[in-house]
Amino acid sequence: MELCPVCWWEDDGQDSDDDADIRATVNGELSLREARENYRQCGAAHPRFVRYVRKALPEEE
Repeated sequence: MELCPVCWWEDDGQDSDDDADIRATVNGELSLREARENYRQCGAAHPRFVRYVRKALPEEE
């Protein structure tokens, strides 16, 4: 598992086919779908993580 420095989501293997599911993992009560929407709105997987993230590098976009 790896923590993304751009959005602060910890990769737990979840993918687009099950992005609405909430897994009892390191991401708590947050689904990947919710994290993606939060990222669009505030630049982080959850608003409380905004202070930890950095802008995406060109190759990460």
